[in-house]
Amino acid sequence: MTWWRRLWLRKKMEEELEKELRFHLDQHTADLIAQGLDPEEARRRARLALGGQEQVKEQCRDARGTRWLEDLPQDLRYGARMLLKKPGFTLIAILTLSLGIGANTAIFSLVNTALLRPLPVERPEQLVSINNLSLGIPVISFPNYRDFRDRMNSFSGMVAFRVTSLGLSNNGVNERVWGYLATGNYFQVLGVKPALGRFFTPDDDKSPGAHPVAVLTYDCWQKRFAGDPRAIGKTVIVNGRNFTVIGVAPQGFYGSEILYRPEIWFPMMMLAQVEASYNYLEERGNSSFYAQGRLKSGVTAPQAEAELKTIAAQLARDFPNENEGMGVTLSPAGLLGSRMRGPIIGFSAVLMAVVGLVLLLACANLADLLLARATERRKEIAVRLAIGASRWRLVRQLLTESILLSTIGGALGLLLAYWLVDAMMAFKPPISIPLSTELHIDGRVLLFTLIVSTLTGVIFGLAPTLQSTKPDLVPALKDEVSMGGYRRSWLRNGLVVSQVSLSLVLLICAGLAVRGLQRAQSLNPGLTPQNAVEMSFDLTLQGYDVSRAVEFRRRLLEHVRALPGVQYAGLSTFLPLSLIVKNYPILVEGQPEQRGANMPTVTASTATPGLISALGASLLQGRDFTEKDDESTQNFALVNETLARRFWAGQSPLGKRFSLAGPAGPWIEVIGVLQDGKYFSLSEEPTPFVYTNMRQWTGGPLTMVVRTASEPQNAIAAIRREFQQLDARLPVFDVRTLVEHMAIPLFPARVAATLLGSFGLLALLLASIGVFGMMSHAVTQRAREIGIRMALGAQAGAIFKLVVDQGLILTALGLCIGLAVAIAGTRLMSGFLYGVSALDVVTFTGVSLLLSLVALLACYIPARRATKVDPMVALRSE
Repeated sequence: MTWWRRLWLRKKMEEELEKELRFHLDQHTADLIAQGLDPEEARRRARLALGGQEQVKEQCRDARGTRWLEDLPQDLRYGARMLLKKPGFTLIAILTLSLGIGANTAIFSLVNTALLRPLPVERPEQLVSINNLSLGIPVISFPNYRDFRDRMNSFSGMVAFRVTSLGLSNNGVNERVWGYLATGNYFQVLGVKPALGRFFTPDDDKSPGAHPVAVLTYDCWQKRFAGDPRAIGKTVIVNGRNFTVIGVAPQGFYGSEILYRPEIWFPMMMLAQVEASYNYLEERGNSSFYAQGRLKSGVTAPQAEAELKTIAAQLARDFPNENEGMGVTLSPAGLLGSRMRGPIIGFSAVLMAVVGLVLLLACANLADLLLARATERRKEIAVRLAIGASRWRLVRQLLTESILLSTIGGALGLLLAYWLVDAMMAFKPPISIPLSTELHIDGRVLLFTLIVSTLTGVIFGLAPTLQSTKPDLVPALKDEVSMGGYRRSWLRNGLVVSQVSLSLVLLICAGLAVRGLQRAQSLNPGLTPQNAVEMSFDLTLQGYDVSRAVEFRRRLLEHVRALPGVQYAGLSTFLPLSLIVKNYPILVEGQPEQRGANMPTVTASTATPGLISALGASLLQGRDFTEKDDESTQNFALVNETLARRFWAGQSPLGKRFSLAGPAGPWIEVIGVLQDGKYFSLSEEPTPFVYTNMRQWTGGPLTMVVRTASEPQNAIAAIRREFQQLDARLPVFDVRTLVEHMAIPLFPARVAATLLGSFGLLALLLASIGVFGMMSHAVTQRAREIGIRMALGAQAGAIFKLVVDQGLILTALGLCIGLAVAIAGTRLMSGFLYGVSALDVVTFTGVSLLLSLVALLACYIPARRATKVDPMVALRSE
């Protein structure tokens, strides 16, 4: 006989012996209790009567206790039977937990993707980004990059790269795609190996324009080349120039930034060929290159940052005109430096706090349900204790049931999380820049769900279990209901108070987000979105030179303005609130020149005649651009109110001059003042902004805005035909109305309002269920008391008030605690609100009244049921 067979037979013999001894002990104890003996005395006498058999039983129990894992299948089977006996209780508990755990899993998948998942590079913890504090964005100039690279001893390698849009022609198909210009050591420093072919190296990046090679992402290779290995060595046309494909990056690698998803890489020395006439490689004052470094082994980020600041100070002394006052710092790579890392961490923290509150609310409901369930099983628990079961054995059994509930709820919550992740991925920013918005439920997320489910079952099942396993044995065995039991149920009352307070906090967060969205939609962005349409194109894609581009632009505006229903049309290099910001240092004629980081900057764009009217912007002083301005040798500009106040306070800005290229640059004359608007985000402070007249095209995309007399969607097809007639191969992209354009700055507010609003409604539902369940159970527990009150003459109104008062007192206490927490916690949301205070009185008052009304309704039905109690039936039941 094998060892496992012997072990199985021994276990069966022990189980049979214990079962038989328990039967005799239970029977004898029950007989003695029926004779009127105290349960403890009855148990003592039963043990004496059984004599040595009881000792054998205890030995068996001890033997089994050392192998508690062997009892787990039995506990699970028993727990499953008990849960199936109460399908309503089980279903509500599982659904409640699945909502809380599912929401937490979905949001954690977002946090995992953005903050926890390592970059697909070698030793990602050593990779850091360099941030230019004076600009507020993680970019430096290329000459400064070279100096940092050559002088830094803390880095084993340092790279620079630049985001670029370009026109890719392959097999006669012209498309606008996005890519990187990167230094030759880019892939070497990151430690990435190609999936096919080779990467470009420092030898390919020595001389400007010498090596027209390109590396594709895996997705680009699959999508545009059908995964053909013969793509290596193939020539593609980029912005009208030939480039040779030399390699394919590994699957899942898109560079060293998480949010951006390019399709193609070029050596940095090909910048002039990729970006037409742009060439910033020798312009120390042009900070438009991202820089990252790899720390040497044993070097910490603070040590490297100290060295970086020392070198920055040296560069400020060597080149004061460009670098004076320049500040630098290091941050982990992957989230566009510190510019995006802070907001992303803050938004993730708010979301995790919110879903954490939802889970706490669900767990409070679970604990409340378990307490109610334990009350129903008080006689069963008392009998088991009376016949010798240890309290630890009962605690273990009840905890097994609660963990079983939480595990099933977690499994269902995981399925819900998959759906929620798909729903969140539908919230894609309405921009043409390819962003990585994919969320994945990987092993880290699954482990998080398992831990949350287990802890939920243990922590929130423990308190009800401990309370239910110490009943008053005599009343419990007689199935008596204590008249004062409800007063002693401090745990249940505390759970209700916590549910109300948590719900209030969540609802206030949701209310603030919705109010912020409403306020954002009513802000004046400096333009009129209605009855206007925009569409973008890039003549660089077709290799246009300056003369051809100017002629194309003239003919396009002429044809579009002649279309029926078109009122105004104009062109610009970029529109406000399009997430594209170009800052330039400004020198005002007659005012002292400042240098380096101390030099004031303005956001600038170019415009043709008709653009201001097409945007619906308000011209406060002066005049708009005219066609004659393009024929003049003088440059003209329209400035906003903030710029005019800053540099010409108390004076008329008309006729004043400034330069965006330093003392040697052309002077630009102010001919008009525009009303202030929003240029990067709706929450920004008033920002100096200027439009210069588009005298000549210097490359890059252009956006045309057309204002119509009627619905702008009707004019899109006709405008597209004009493009096709002028150049059938020219791709037109970002075609949308200005109302749809406003979805870009409103996107964060919409996401916050949608997510927080959904969680707030879920919290309201859970709180109402919790209050209703508590009051219903309280009425059941107090049935005898209510019967006595009614038998003594109490009126239905007094009974109704008695029940409602109990619920409203707990609700009021929960509201007070919730308000205190909300006042302290909603300050974290101030960065996501638009024109709404984090302590908005309207939101706090309205949400408090709403929750009070819901709590009153939750108390109403149990109170009405209490008034229907028949005194005779209630007294007879005792």
